[in-house]
Amino acid sequence: MSEFVYTARTRSGASVEGRITAPSSALAVGRLHAQGLEVQRIRPAVAEATEQLPGKPLVGRVAEEVLYPIVSGVVLRDAAAMYRQLATLVGAGLPLYQALASCESQTRNGRLKAILRECQTHVVGGGRLSEVLERHRYVFSDLQLAMLRAAEYGGTLDSTLDRLATYLEKELALRRTISRLTLYPKLVALSALFILGRSFFSDGMPAISKLIVGSMGKMSYSGSDYLSDTLLVLAALAIAAFAAIAVYRTIVYRSPTMRRLLERMKLATPGIGKVARGFALTRFGRAFGALYAAGLPMTEAVAIAGQASGSFHIMEASQRAVDAVQRGESLSNAFAGTGGLSPMVLDMLRTGEQTGNLDYMMEKVSEHLEGESETRAYQYSHIFATGIYLIVALLVGYAVVQFYAGYATGLGGSGGQ
Repeated sequence: MSEFVYTARTRSGASVEGRITAPSSALAVGRLHAQGLEVQRIRPAVAEATEQLPGKPLVGRVAEEVLYPIVSGVVLRDAAAMYRQLATLVGAGLPLYQALASCESQTRNGRLKAILRECQTHVVGGGRLSEVLERHRYVFSDLQLAMLRAAEYGGTLDSTLDRLATYLEKELALRRTISRLTLYPKLVALSALFILGRSFFSDGMPAISKLIVGSMGKMSYSGSDYLSDTLLVLAALAIAAFAAIAVYRTIVYRSPTMRRLLERMKLATPGIGKVARGFALTRFGRAFGALYAAGLPMTEAVAIAGQASGSFHIMEASQRAVDAVQRGESLSNAFAGTGGLSPMVLDMLRTGEQTGNLDYMMEKVSEHLEGESETRAYQYSHIFATGIYLIVALLVGYAVVQFYAGYATGLGGSGGQ
């Protein structure tokens, strides 16, 4: 059993600090969740001696608590490239500090470069790589830290770095797939904004029509009016979206009740719910396979994979499954009682337990789920885009009919005179 120091928030939002004893950090987090605490930071108690690392300035601490939850400063692409370079260099026989120095010279990301420089100083002084990365919790996930800690203690750093790079590359490919499938609907919505404009919903005339008529001198509507009608609205929407993300990541994300409510709403949304659940199960399966293959205990791998899924429902199910496994149940039976995994994933879990190939079976089911979710997302994105096109066409058609009806009424009135 190990002792951990934690910082957490209560349900009322109060900040608390304390110590807890558990076999691993993931299980410690699970126990604190069961006590109604939302963990913000947890580290081994012995790591307090690691505070010989240079302290962070006030500006750095403020950025970490306010800015980094929204924008970490290191995108997934840069992290995946760093791990791939480290895996190649360490696998070729270079000392770790030399590999870190080489990665630092090749990366263009300023924040990642500073972290790698910090890692070099600490490693040369006899410290561990994971000890530095733990100080940047918004850049490096629990999954990455757990795999690195296991590799350092097991002496398998080169193979674990390769496995971690592969995992992040697949996660990056998954994000790119989602981005590609949602690009078409985004473009359609953007086109609708530039055709209709904000004022259409007050006077019924599309902004693009006003711009054409205004250029003929038949109404007072200039190019600056059009930009105000479209670009300023787009800027306001972008600011609102950024504010919503900021509120979610700094406030809502730390509230279990709010996260549970939002996820229920998302899963209940037709189309979106199934796709979101499929991608969450894909992340869970990939993360569990990578962690278990890296040598982590099954319970710790399950707990961290639940967090990596991005689904609060799967994370809670994983914590309940961990408790059941500790009581002596098999992993598949433990998950069957939680309702967190789909029947297909449960079947693959049972097969993996029977054959001793849990990591392989979870990787395979993740590939299947990803393909299935990608197909669904592709279908729904086209349905959504077509729906927007039809709505825009109906609105523009309504505006045209209204315009000609008014024109005809004017002609009829003048003819009667």
